[in-house]
Amino acid sequence: MARPRAIHVTWLACHGKLATKDRLCRFNIIHDSKCSLCKEVDESLGHLFFQCPHTLSIWKKILAWLEIVHTPSNWYDELHWVTNFNSRKGWKAIILKLASNEAIYGIWAYRNDVVFQHNTNRNTYDSILDCIVYRGWRSKKIRNHIASLMV
Repeated sequence: MARPRAIHVTWLACHGKLATKDRLCRFNIIHDSKCSLCKEVDESLGHLFFQCPHTLSIWKKILAWLEIVHTPSNWYDELHWVTNFNSRKGWKAIILKLASNEAIYGIWAYRNDVVFQHNTNRNTYDSILDCIVYRGWRSKKIRNHIASLMV
């Protein structure tokens, strides 16, 4: 149910092909590998998506909205956790799959806004949530569950 661009960015991230700063440094394309958001440690997949304070808060809010008790850790553990959770049946698994794709894309888009447009005013959580609600609302299977989460 996620947007094709969100699925594509998630696919790139899962295969280690996303152009994070640590990867660009390995190819000698850039020389500064510090995270674009927190500017504290090197920007890797794990840091950018699950360990950076800016993005970790987004994940925590999304999981709280989904009423899922989980604390994100590193990239590979989270990938494994989402994959296992999505192998279950039920509406929460469907929404988590949608939410994880849209969150990875939303965080990547936010990071690119900061890097290329110097725009830090974007409300990433709200835009991700809007996509989850809109895309999920189109599915009769989970529409009622999304409505109950919005109350």
